[in-house]
Amino acid sequence: MRPTVEEQLLGTCRVLEKVVAPCVSDPYARTILEGLIGNLRMLTSALPAVPGFLNNDNRATAGLLEQLQSVVAPDLAASIALALGRPKPDSANMTALDQRNCELRELFSQALCDAGLTPAMRAVALEHMTARAARAPMRYVPTITPPAKAT
Repeated sequence: MRPTVEEQLLGTCRVLEKVVAPCVSDPYARTILEGLIGNLRMLTSALPAVPGFLNNDNRATAGLLEQLQSVVAPDLAASIALALGRPKPDSANMTALDQRNCELRELFSQALCDAGLTPAMRAVALEHMTARAARAPMRYVPTITPPAKAT
């Protein structure tokens, strides 16, 4: 499909840089605009990786919930069983993948607060969260330059 989402985002960046930016003289507004352009560029490069990330994260989170299910409160264990029993979303449907991810992450956050988790289980959960953060495709790096130090 033309233009692709990536092409549309990059086209928006070009318009902001070539048409809008030259008209923005306020330093604060200019900084905000540059940040928005940077965010659009990040989205452009990250977008293709999102479905794969969500698929992998859903699989990993579901596996962890399956392990935690036996030690959490019965009502939470039932909610986990219900969620894990649902069919997996189509890997091409990013909205369905994201909805599944939100559901699993909510159950995971509830499980983390459960008194039945052992220190070893908490360590596994922390490792899961750390690995997830390292794999996340959408990482915005601010474009704000810190002020120069006075000499």
